[in-house]
Amino acid sequence: MTFRRVTHTLHTEAVRHGDVLAVYFSVNGFAIADSTRPSDAKTPANMVKAQNAKLG
Repeated sequence: MTFRRVTHTLHTEAVRHGDVLAVYFSVNGFAIADSTRPSDAKTPANMVKAQNAKLG
C-alpha cells in the first residue's frame, strides 16, 4: 500500500483448520503513521504456530 507517497508492505497468511479460517496479518503501524520510512513487517512464525494451536 502507499500512504503519503511512501510504500508499505503488508503481509497476510491464511490458515484453515477444519471449518475455521484464520487470517493473520502484519503491518508496521508506526512506520505508516510516521510516513518517513517504508515498512515491511513480517508475521512471526512462532506467533502463527501459537495461534493455530488454539484452533484445535
